Amino acid sequence: MALALTLASCTGDRRDPLASADGRAILRVAYDREIDVLNAFTSQMLVDVHFSMVEGLITTDEHNTYIPVLAKQIPTPENGLIEHNADGTVSMTWPLQENVRWHDGEAFTSEDVCFTWRFVTSENSQTYNRDWYQGIIDCSMPDDHTVVFRWSAEFGYYAGLFEAILPEHVLGGMSTEEIVNYTPYNRGTELVGTGPFKFAEWRSGEYIRVVRNDDYWRGADFPAIDEVVWSFIPDSNTRLNAMKAGQYHYTRLEPTQVAEATRLQGYQANLISSNTFLHFDVGLNSERSTVLFRDQEVREALFHAIDRDAIAEQLMGGTVQVANTPINPTSPYHNPDVVASTYDPERAVRMLGAAGWRPGPDGVLVKDGQRFSFTLLNRAGTTDRIAVAQVIQAQLKSVGVEVAFQTLEAATWTQTWRSRNWDGVVSAWFLPADPSFTGLYRCDGPNNMTGFCSTALDELLRASDQALSFNERKPLLDEAQARLAEESRMLPIYYNVIPELVSERVVNYRGSGTNFGSFWNLWEWTLR
Repeated sequence: MALALTLASCTGDRRDPLASADGRAILRVAYDREIDVLNAFTSQMLVDVHFSMVEGLITTDEHNTYIPVLAKQIPTPENGLIEHNADGTVSMTWPLQENVRWHDGEAFTSEDVCFTWRFVTSENSQTYNRDWYQGIIDCSMPDDHTVVFRWSAEFGYYAGLFEAILPEHVLGGMSTEEIVNYTPYNRGTELVGTGPFKFAEWRSGEYIRVVRNDDYWRGADFPAIDEVVWSFIPDSNTRLNAMKAGQYHYTRLEPTQVAEATRLQGYQANLISSNTFLHFDVGLNSERSTVLFRDQEVREALFHAIDRDAIAEQLMGGTVQVANTPINPTSPYHNPDVVASTYDPERAVRMLGAAGWRPGPDGVLVKDGQRFSFTLLNRAGTTDRIAVAQVIQAQLKSVGVEVAFQTLEAATWTQTWRSRNWDGVVSAWFLPADPSFTGLYRCDGPNNMTGFCSTALDELLRASDQALSFNERKPLLDEAQARLAEESRMLPIYYNVIPELVSERVVNYRGSGTNFGSFWNLWEWTLR
């Protein structure tokens, strides 16, 4: 009876809960988490909310292809905007859109782009992909609407940088640390962008609200939506029930909810193939964790105790594919010959015994007085990751390894993860359309918080980044994927499929599985 009434509310049997009292078009999003900060470079969250307000030189569309935004064109050898210099450096010229203004009326210029480059490449900028920018050795401004980056060499991922631009007139004059910690920008009160929406309100624990930018550079017809409300609803069942009640236009679901969601009238369930992979990391972040995880054979044993097929087929309902490398099989750079691990708990027990770990009085393994017990760091609201962590906890217990949980809210989780004050984590990484995982696994990579370091892997990653042609880059990335598996420094679990439930009233939604998300073209969404 309750379900029938809920569905009736979606089909017009009572007043439409999505209708605005004053006739404005308001897009209501049931978002799966509260974000940490609004600086798109330092946030460790998906940047959907950020990109409604802040734009970059480029974004990616639903075809996993880079397209220009604040840039008129992306430089290529074919269009003549890439030039190889006599000293071995490479110059890339980016023509910028004209007549673009920040939300406060200031003109967007090439100075903003060079300022963003200076911030991102500064030490302690906490930019998630800072190392990708390190090859740029100079940023020049021939005029207000032209930027020239001079690179030390060729770098294959150049077209995917500068997904956001920071306002020099707001943040200029501050130190890197001041910008990172500048609350008025991070919390929105002084956030200005060039995007289709402007910041209006952030109510902690409830929502962020953005409103139409009436001076948007694409023209008076855009955006067609007056307001977007991003409501924070961490629990996936609560989100699904809210969609059943017709309270929101968009949400992300868990793979296990897809079958139920497809029966919901007035909505379309979309399975978005994603460039993200879920993985289990252990770290060398303390004396205790180093003792536990420093031996490769021990890490291999732990991974043999984890049934990834069961996680994919049973926990995720068969909607995801087991992962063996960071690169999705849909990419031409994927190495299909790599197998990260096989499920073999008996072998895991033998390997742990051979490494000197023996069952203690309570069944937990002990070596030299050290119990094999560690803590997994969970981020509140990440239901899928916590569910996987629970499976890992149970499966490791069966081989004598004790796992406890520490669950933190988003901002605290990010701070703890960056501080390296953790033993293990179930996490997920988005790779760009042109894959590079150097920043994740290089010894000094900005997102390598594990403490692992392999100079041989570093050389492969560096060489792969500096190869522009597919034929040069493919074998290097193949070898890097193989070496990453051989070192057993992390265990890929599965390649994500993102189920997105979208109201049939939303027009021009085109779901994207890239790290820039499905709101990449929010400026042209409409509500019918």
